[in-house]
Amino acid sequence: MKTILNNPFRTVGLLVGTTAKEQTKQINRLKKFIEAEQEPQDDFSFPILGSLNRNIDSVEDAVSRLNLDHDKMDAALFWFWNGKPISDEAAIEALKDGDIEGAYQIWEQLTTETKDDGKKVWKSISDKNYSAFHNSSVLSLVSGKGAFVSAIVANIKFIESDYFEKFLKDAVDETYKVSKKEIQLNFLKTVFENIDNKKLADLVKYLNDYDFAAKADFQKRFVQKPIEQIEQKIETAKNKRKSSKANAAKAGQELFTSTANDLTQLKSITGISDIKYTSIADKLANEILQCSIDYFNENQEKDSNDDYAELALKLAKQAQTIAAGNLAKDRIKDSINTLVEMKDREISQAIQALQSVKDAYETNKAEINAKVISMPLGYNQTVNWSKVEKMIENSLNWDKVVELIQNVIPIQNIDKIKNVNNQTTLNQYKSLVVFVMSKLNYSQKNKVRYISYWEAQGSVAMPNTGDIQKIPDWIKWVAGIILFFILIKACN
Repeated sequence: MKTILNNPFRTVGLLVGTTAKEQTKQINRLKKFIEAEQEPQDDFSFPILGSLNRNIDSVEDAVSRLNLDHDKMDAALFWFWNGKPISDEAAIEALKDGDIEGAYQIWEQLTTETKDDGKKVWKSISDKNYSAFHNSSVLSLVSGKGAFVSAIVANIKFIESDYFEKFLKDAVDETYKVSKKEIQLNFLKTVFENIDNKKLADLVKYLNDYDFAAKADFQKRFVQKPIEQIEQKIETAKNKRKSSKANAAKAGQELFTSTANDLTQLKSITGISDIKYTSIADKLANEILQCSIDYFNENQEKDSNDDYAELALKLAKQAQTIAAGNLAKDRIKDSINTLVEMKDREISQAIQALQSVKDAYETNKAEINAKVISMPLGYNQTVNWSKVEKMIENSLNWDKVVELIQNVIPIQNIDKIKNVNNQTTLNQYKSLVVFVMSKLNYSQKNKVRYISYWEAQGSVAMPNTGDIQKIPDWIKWVAGIILFFILIKACN
C-alpha cells in the first residue's frame, strides 16, 4: 500500500509514539545524511518493505504532516508502534534485519490461536497483545502476509478496544479529540483508496456481516452515498424528459454518462448480486430506456426525417448494459427488438411488397399449370408450353407492380436499405429484387432500376474493344453485307 510505503513516519525513519525531542533529533540527523548524499543507518524506515526515495523536500513535507494532529493520526494508523516493548521490539528488530516472516510470526502468535479443527481464530485483546493487533495489520497490508480481510479486521478490533486510548495518547497530542467511529471510517477510507476492486468487494462483503462501531456510518458513506447520487441524477433526467421529449435522448445519454462512476463504485463495493446494487441499477436502466422510448415516439409522431430510430436504439442498448434484474432485462430486450424492427422498417416494407408480388406470381403459375395439365388432349394434340409460359408471365399487371414498387420503395429509402446491418435480411431483399426485375420489360425496369442499388445504374453498357475483337470474322462479314443492302435501299 502506498499509504504505508510513503508514510511520513517512514520517511523520517521513526515509529509511532516517538517523543518530540526524539523526532527533532532524528530529523536533524536525517538531513545531515541527505546533504552528505549518504543513506542513514539504523532508523525505522525498514528498507525490506520497498524502495524509499528520501530528499530534503520529502522530509520537510513529512515533518509538516506530522505536525498536524489529524494528518499524524491518519499516518499512525498505517505505521508501526512500539506499544508493548517486551514483544514489539523483537519484531521491529526482525524487520530492521529484513526478516518479514520472523516479525509476522511474532505478532501473529500474539493475536491468533489454532483450534483443534485447525481453524485460526482471534485471541481476545489484552494487555499482552493489544499493539500486536495493530502492528500485524500494518505488516500484512504492506507485505501481503496473512489474509487481507483479516488484516483490516485486526486493526478495526484494536481501534474498538479499550487499549486504543494508549495508541491515541502516543500518536497525537492529548488535546486532539476524535471518536472511534471517525477513526474507523478514516482508516477504511484510506484502505479503499489503496486496493483493487476484487479486494474491495471481499472486504465489503465481510464488513456487511461484521459488527463494529462505525458500521452504519460506513454503509451510509461508502454504499448509500453513490446510491443517493444516482437517484438524484435519475430524477433530474426524468424532469428533463417530461419537459421536452424531443430532447429525451440527450437527457438519457447524460444520465448514462454521469452515473457511470457512481455505479461502478457501488458494484465494486456490494457486488453485482446485492439488492442495493440491483435495485438502483434497474431503476437507472429503466429511466434511460424510457428516455429512448419517449424520444422515438415523439419523432415518429412528427414524422421526423432524422435518424431517430438509430439514436433511440443506441440508448436502449446502453440501458441493457446496466440492467441487473430479469424484469428490467426483459423489458429492455423487448424494446430493443421493437426498435430494430422500426429502424429497419424500410427494408421490411420492401421485402413484404416484393414477396407479395412473388407469391402472387407463383400462385398464378401453379394454378395455370394445374389447369393446363388437367386439360383433356385429343389425338396428336400437345400443349404449347411457350404460350403457357407467356400466359404465366402476363398473369400479373407488371405496370401496376412498378407503381407498387415506386410507392412502397421510394428512392429516398434506398440509402437506409443498403445500410442495414443484417446481412440475411439484405440477401432476402436482393433475391426478391432480382426475381421481380427478371419479369419486367426494358421500360418497366428503367422506372425502378434504383431498387437494385448494387448493380451499375444507367443505360445498357456497350461492349468494349476487347469484346468486339472476339466476334468471329464471318459474322462481321455478314453484318457488313446486310448493312450494305440497307444503305442501298435507303438511297433508293
